[in-house]
Amino acid sequence: MESTVEQIVAVKTTKPIASRTSSVQIAINPNSDPQSLRKIATSTDWELRRLVASNPNTPTDILWQLGLDFPEAILSNPIFQLLQFEQLQLAAEVPHATLTSLLQCEQVPKNFMDYAVSQQDYSLWLAVAYNAHTPSQLLENLARKSRHQDRELIRAIAAHPNTPHHLLAEIIKIGGGVAQVVAENNQTPIDVLEQILRKYSQVDDATFVTLVALHPQITPQLLIQMHLAPNKSAAQSLWLAKQSGTNSSELIELAQTEWEPLQLAVVRHQNTPSSTIEQVWKKIRAQHDHPSQIDRLMYDSFASNPNTSARIRDELRKLLQW
Repeated sequence: MESTVEQIVAVKTTKPIASRTSSVQIAINPNSDPQSLRKIATSTDWELRRLVASNPNTPTDILWQLGLDFPEAILSNPIFQLLQFEQLQLAAEVPHATLTSLLQCEQVPKNFMDYAVSQQDYSLWLAVAYNAHTPSQLLENLARKSRHQDRELIRAIAAHPNTPHHLLAEIIKIGGGVAQVVAENNQTPIDVLEQILRKYSQVDDATFVTLVALHPQITPQLLIQMHLAPNKSAAQSLWLAKQSGTNSSELIELAQTEWEPLQLAVVRHQNTPSSTIEQVWKKIRAQHDHPSQIDRLMYDSFASNPNTSARIRDELRKLLQW
């Protein structure tokens, strides 16, 4: 009997679906044959490969391959805990690229971080430094190992929420660029911010003054005491613009200012409407005679807000290339 066009189409469309359903069942079954899992691991289907990475019966060498794309799945896989018990130095057995991927995950074991820091391997050090959950002692060890010219590593440590305060005070001595990163770290204590102002604040460069003024720990009282605000009213307005609960109506009103730190605080706020960001951008452009005066601080303030239009972002990128 000759098949109809409809029957041919039906067969062509149902076979792949049935095949994928079968593969999913194999991928999620903890008792699946390792060789079947090995085969599915070569699939171009992202979700299938993730399921294989989570399967405790997946061969170890395949797990390490999948760890590049699915590090969280590997760390959550029950077999990972067993592998740690069986191999006390498991981190040394993991391929370098996969280890680098695992080190950036929140749930990576501390002994993996310890191993990475003990190696003379800059890429492993960076992976540990960029992990937001790295303990303070390891960050301090990395800083001691690093040289001042290792700017990317030092910047990562300077920005880390767990970096010890005494280490932040040391880091700012390296140079102005690193000091800016420390000033933008929300955990930087007030005494270190004061040191930054004393060391780097220049009459002809308001960058550090603005950065410290924008810091969440600088209250209206401190703004006045540290001579960062022109008056109490401006200090109160800046404090309001830095609070996460400030609503869009209040931010629209605060945006009427000509004071740049307050303008940037408004631009950074997630509740600021796109139209208001547009107005502030026009003001800032008008306040600066030359495009070169649009600096990285201004760029970051606009770029950090998802409400900033693509047009402004494009214009900022061009100005930074001046």
